[in-house]
Amino acid sequence: MTIKNLSKMAAMAALVVAGFASCGDDDNNNGGDYDKYSDKSYGQAAISSCNTLVSSLESANRTIASTALNDGQKAYLKDVLANLVDNVIIPTYKNLADDTEALESTLKGLDVNTITQNDINSACEQFKKARQHWEQSEAFLGGAASDFDIDPTIDSWPLNRSLLITYFKSGMNQDIEDDASVLGFHALEFILFRNGQPRNVSEFKSNDTYKGFENVSGADELKYAQVVCTLLKERTFQLQVAWEGETAANTSRVNVVKNAGLEYKTTKGTSFGYNMKNAGDESRSTFVTLADAIAQVLSDDEGSAAAIGNEVGTAKIANPFSAGYVFYVESPFSYNSIADFQDNIRSIRNVWYGTIDGSRSSSVKSFYNFFVQVNQQSVASNVESNFNTAISRIGAMPAPFVKYVSTIWNLPYEDDDRTADDLPEE
Repeated sequence: MTIKNLSKMAAMAALVVAGFASCGDDDNNNGGDYDKYSDKSYGQAAISSCNTLVSSLESANRTIASTALNDGQKAYLKDVLANLVDNVIIPTYKNLADDTEALESTLKGLDVNTITQNDINSACEQFKKARQHWEQSEAFLGGAASDFDIDPTIDSWPLNRSLLITYFKSGMNQDIEDDASVLGFHALEFILFRNGQPRNVSEFKSNDTYKGFENVSGADELKYAQVVCTLLKERTFQLQVAWEGETAANTSRVNVVKNAGLEYKTTKGTSFGYNMKNAGDESRSTFVTLADAIAQVLSDDEGSAAAIGNEVGTAKIANPFSAGYVFYVESPFSYNSIADFQDNIRSIRNVWYGTIDGSRSSSVKSFYNFFVQVNQQSVASNVESNFNTAISRIGAMPAPFVKYVSTIWNLPYEDDDRTADDLPEE
């Protein structure tokens, strides 16, 4: 599992505060009322809303699992999975691969002698676009992302700053490819962003100014970012190819994956998309039953919609907010934490609606529409209401999240030098 998942639970007080109301209709409270940093009710309400969402997803799965489905209902659910593959999972991963490739192209073209602030700003914009697609994929980590350790390779945190300093001090002669704590999105984030803004180009032309990194040259950091981004691109290509299979359109990406020595097929020798679409056919799918595939999507302990909802509440928010592990804040350098959390919940919404734009259509074969058709409107609406509430309450937390938890615990992120090894065991 990823470093982020070493602790699913921390000591937490996550009760909804009576009478809590979100701060208007805006999902994200960036630029909001900064006198709220010491008010714990916002974090408590966000955590509680995630817990409620998880319970509703688990209930939805139990409803399907305990129902004697007729042939028409089974056929509809197979169509739900097919639509999920074709219109949510594959497009999300293709968009992720496209934007990561664009970021790599930008970074490869940069040189410390000619680099401009506009170059850095463009790289940061591309980073955030790719990051959004990744966060909106976390409701379906079950499959290639988990089977091939893609998730830990590209999204482990907290960034191991001590190891990274050692790497630079060694003259960058160490092999970093085997240590996920200095790879992926969060390594790139550290190089590209500081205090929620693109790095100042002057730092790339001289030395870093971050605590402990004052003797690290911007030239070395740029080289490091270029290596990390290429590894990230290979892994995002792997995700697309693994779910989409080999096509005429993705031949070049298949070749990149093969040349990198990366696996991209199930144990049945098929794509992961084919595997899910054929759930219940043991000759073609690793899912023995249709119910197994649905459980993987909705509520399995790992890689499901419920799993990411649980992780957002009990780890991503609660570890720093409730337990005081300030170092555990995700995306602390870009100030993208709240957007990350919301996009994780939006990934659940996309699974539920069967779309990637937040729209709900009666013509789409989706979990929402399945429950409507079997006269379980309350199940359909309950999940819908709960993910909308979670998005809103997460967005109501004072931003940036790193400042919020630092204020609550009176501990600046930069001074919290603990690592993932300091987290309690599950």
